[in-house]
Amino acid sequence: MMNIKAIFCVPLFFLMSNCKTQTSKTETSVVTNNTITIGLEKQAKIPNSKVSIQFKEVVEDSRCPVNVTCVWEGIAIVNVEGISGTEKTNFQVGTRDFTPKNVMKSFSFSGYRFTLTELKPQPGAKPEEATVTFKYEKEN
Repeated sequence: MMNIKAIFCVPLFFLMSNCKTQTSKTETSVVTNNTITIGLEKQAKIPNSKVSIQFKEVVEDSRCPVNVTCVWEGIAIVNVEGISGTEKTNFQVGTRDFTPKNVMKSFSFSGYRFTLTELKPQPGAKPEEATVTFKYEKEN
């Protein structure tokens, strides 16, 4: 009997440990194809560089809720910090350019141009961990 338990428990243990590893990957940042997705209060490093971006907070979110038709699209504003060696710079970035608040969708830091492409969750959407996604490119 004990051998049967071992046969069933060992594969179950590996499956459970694999799930735990996958969960921790979603809780951290993801960098792929010149795009970085960063969880709230997390940091992502640009590959082959000394540049990192940290998602500090959502300052404002007046975007139109999911499944609602709005007259105005609204805006979300986030605070991020650029880190390069000992240099640290804070940026306020919007889901769109909004000159009345002096907020832009893109910013430059340490030779890279970052453009905000997505902030989750959208108001009224299923609750999930807050993440921000930036497209980045090396500046000439």
